[in-house]
Amino acid sequence: MSLPTNPRLWHYEPSNTPLPVPTQPVVFTQQNLHWIHPEQIDEETMSVDDLKLNVATWKTDSGVSIDDLLRQEESPPMHERSLILLLGELANPRRLVDIYAGPMPIINVRIDDFCRTWTDTLDPRMMNPGVHHVTAARTPGWWEATHLGFATIPQIRQLIEHLDDGSRGKWKPGKLNEGRLHVLHNAGLAPPTIDDLQWDGESERVDIERPPFDGPELQLSEVFTPLHTRQGCYNHRGRLARCVHHQHRSFHNNIFRRGSAQRWDDVISVQKR
Repeated sequence: MSLPTNPRLWHYEPSNTPLPVPTQPVVFTQQNLHWIHPEQIDEETMSVDDLKLNVATWKTDSGVSIDDLLRQEESPPMHERSLILLLGELANPRRLVDIYAGPMPIINVRIDDFCRTWTDTLDPRMMNPGVHHVTAARTPGWWEATHLGFATIPQIRQLIEHLDDGSRGKWKPGKLNEGRLHVLHNAGLAPPTIDDLQWDGESERVDIERPPFDGPELQLSEVFTPLHTRQGCYNHRGRLARCVHHQHRSFHNNIFRRGSAQRWDDVISVQKR
């Protein structure tokens, strides 16, 4: 399937995320999607600054580097940007168009020892019945693929304000104090299955062997992560309703409102300021 170059023609509604999001690095702009050819990075670890310098040289289908493309868009270059995990529909081009996010490079990454999971609230805007946004919660031994955005501080503020929907304080751009983050070259990485999860009545974990990493590790403490700080994440009879196991519609129809909420700071820890 050919990839669209117009973000408004992205073939998946934001309400269906987090699964139907780009599997290839891209530079989003309001008018175009510029698909990027990622380069393999062989280092085991990498600083955020070195990552930005490296990714800035990756090229689009037309042979233009990311930094040159940002320059053409009169947008800040990579070295002036911060990193933010795009855990749910914020990686969907149509959502980014809706909120006028502006130029933003997005690459594939892998998270370990925490997962993407649904919040316990419903955002009724734009559609009926609404959108369940995505937050983070710990799961020892877990891994899955997600997205990393290179955004300016005003863009990060804009993304969080969209999630907040005018009610300040529901969401925060936290910096996690647990978990691991790696650049991901093979975006087809499969997460553990439901059957791979071990449940002792109080907590869940994955005990099977992890797949090998294929990109450098980054410091999560230097990356912003959108976290829901009111009801936190959904409590599915003491367990998490992970996004990769329960898609948006099936979660809403079959699980939502049949449990309760877990406080965000009970399921993930952040850096203390």
